[in-house]
Amino acid sequence: MNTDFQPLDQQSDFAIDGMEENAEVNSSGPGVDIVRLLLRNKYLLVLGLATGLLLGQAAYMKLGPIFSANTKIQVSQKNPVPIKDGEIQTFGELTAHIDVIKSPRIVGEAVKEAKLNQLSTLAGEKDPTQDIIDSLKVKRISGNDRAFLNILTLTYENPNAKDARLVTQAVVDAYKRYLHEVREENTEDIIQQLKQAEKQIATELKLKKSEYQKFRENAPLYWESTPGSEAAVAGSTNVHQERVKAIDNERRLNLLKLTELKSKIDSLKAAIASGESKETLELLAQQFLMGQTRGQAANGNTSEGQIASPGTSQVDRARTALETHLMPLLIQKNRLERDFQKNHPDLDAVNRSIETIINLYRRQGLDISADNLESGEFQVAKTKDVDFVNVYLKSMEQQLKELENRELELTKIFDQETELAKKVGDFQVVDQSYNEEIAQLKSQRDNIFKQLLVEKVSQGNSGYTLTQLAPVKDELVIKRQLKFLMAGAGAGLGLILAFSYFREMRDTTMKSVDEIRNQLHLPILGEVPSFAESDAVVDDSEFAPALWYYYRPASREAESFRSLRTSLLLKTDRSGAKVLQMTSAEPGDGKTTSISNLALAIAQTGRKVLIIDADLRRPTIHKLFGLANSIGLGDVLNGEIDAQTAIRETRVTHLSILTAGMLPENPSEMLMSRGFSELVKQLRNEYDYILIDTPPLVVVSDPSVIASIVDGVLLVVRIDKNRRGVIRKVQQIIQTNGIKVTGLLANGVQSGKFGDYDYGSGPGYSDYYIVPPQVQTKQADAPAKTKLTH
Repeated sequence: MNTDFQPLDQQSDFAIDGMEENAEVNSSGPGVDIVRLLLRNKYLLVLGLATGLLLGQAAYMKLGPIFSANTKIQVSQKNPVPIKDGEIQTFGELTAHIDVIKSPRIVGEAVKEAKLNQLSTLAGEKDPTQDIIDSLKVKRISGNDRAFLNILTLTYENPNAKDARLVTQAVVDAYKRYLHEVREENTEDIIQQLKQAEKQIATELKLKKSEYQKFRENAPLYWESTPGSEAAVAGSTNVHQERVKAIDNERRLNLLKLTELKSKIDSLKAAIASGESKETLELLAQQFLMGQTRGQAANGNTSEGQIASPGTSQVDRARTALETHLMPLLIQKNRLERDFQKNHPDLDAVNRSIETIINLYRRQGLDISADNLESGEFQVAKTKDVDFVNVYLKSMEQQLKELENRELELTKIFDQETELAKKVGDFQVVDQSYNEEIAQLKSQRDNIFKQLLVEKVSQGNSGYTLTQLAPVKDELVIKRQLKFLMAGAGAGLGLILAFSYFREMRDTTMKSVDEIRNQLHLPILGEVPSFAESDAVVDDSEFAPALWYYYRPASREAESFRSLRTSLLLKTDRSGAKVLQMTSAEPGDGKTTSISNLALAIAQTGRKVLIIDADLRRPTIHKLFGLANSIGLGDVLNGEIDAQTAIRETRVTHLSILTAGMLPENPSEMLMSRGFSELVKQLRNEYDYILIDTPPLVVVSDPSVIASIVDGVLLVVRIDKNRRGVIRKVQQIIQTNGIKVTGLLANGVQSGKFGDYDYGSGPGYSDYYIVPPQVQTKQADAPAKTKLTH
């Protein structure tokens, strides 16, 4: 029992179960199941395969066998003598051996030399060279195009074994001659080309050197190396460019001094204009002088060096001495004499310093005194009345003029030298160009000389040589026969598959449970496998062999009806449905067999079950249970007998049957009568379940009439029998008449597709369906008298 089943409510069970009122009819068929197609046509496929193999073998015998001649050759490059230690060639002038061997030149030469066009297999060919190329195969098994050593295999196929060998050997000989000819032609041609190139470069080099010599004679450059050498360009000097660098450096130094001097003059004049005291002005001048002295000391200019400079005038030397050494001491002495009396220690120290400096300059030829400082005739004796600040200011103004004049002169010289440096730079560019061209020509000459030397030394000892490693052998081509067989087998299988596929596409029968479900949109309550009546073990009960649930309760067929019973009881117990009708799409779908086995399964649970055979056209229930059909439903509806008298008990406990009885002329009207509905209403209270067997839906209207008074309808659909067009018609009838379909029963499910499981395969499953010895009964002496449709 499927304990996971969830019963539907009453509305879904009996308001066209599983269908919506406006549900669209699914008219599209499913695609072809390839696996199912192969299984159904497996014998036909085997026949097609065998036929194809026979046809392939016949074609091979008709066209004849092919022989393959093959040989192995070694193509090796001669190693030329190296010119220098370690120098060696890595490859030669010929590399694509495979393409060359299969070229018309080689094959055409072979045809011509060996007279291959006179062979029996090639005599009638319009172009024997191309025919040989099409069948010739060359494969490299060792080496590569640029290697010294290559091992190749040559294979040629021909219907005649002897012709195949002759063609293969002729191609090998033609390629061997070709390698020798190419080596001689290439070597001689290369040597001539190298000699011509060497002569041309030598002429160009001589002409270029002559032009360069004339250029050097007129160029304003100085060379430190010989013409044409690699250092010639770097060794040429541009004198004007060096002067421009020196003048530019002097200009920057002069500009710094000029800027500094202007700043001092402006500061000192501003202090005088603001009315500063004489002591403040002397202190400011002293600071400027001390700063100037420190700056000169930092630059390495000592007082002695400045004075002893040979290019300095007497007045300049005196001014320099005054500014850098003597002036600060004189200013300090003047201030001390105003503040202190004579013989003061600081004043004595300053006087000693002044005397020391004067003696120092006197020894160098410069006599300095302070008698007339403003005129430049320095004398130190009288210094009290001298205006040192004014003297210093005039000295700085004189220096400012000198620096400005120097700036003008330096600028003028800088512009002149710059213009000359540019002109000389153009000559340097030309000089560099000459040197590069000469160096390039020399390099080309050296390379050509080396190549020419290599070619001369290696002449006759280069190129490729061919060695045949194995004689030409022939063998039968087995692959040709296999190709014919495979082609025939493929063609046979393809034709059978195409035929089966198109036949399957034209087959519109329902082929699976999922297809039925998708087509009708109704729940599947059960799936019954295909079974044969003759396999059942019958007894003396006169029950038909189709009642598998009775004869083989442990079989897979009986189990399928138990599953149907479980699904049905779960749905009906909740809704209270008791009266169920079973019908099918067409005759022969197995509805009568199914309703009988289902009734047996329900009766086994202890529920009272009544089967009513309402097929008043072709009744069958009485044949299955071995009952006479003398009285039944027809007689009850005509009022000739009551229902209790017409109902018959069976040997199965809790199971009763009301056969069809007399067959009326108007079965539809009789079933539409009030008497039938009253009969069903009467029997509803006496039985737990009433199962009514009715004719197929698409044949007569009887099922639609009965469906209006029952609680639900069970629809039987047979796989591989009912077509999609019939199912669509059934669907339309259900929708048009508002039939309450409880569910579907899929009949005729193939082995392996029963509920998506094969209950007969796999370890342990078969034990569930072995009938115990105590349950089996002996086979009846006589089989059933009537052939039944299940």
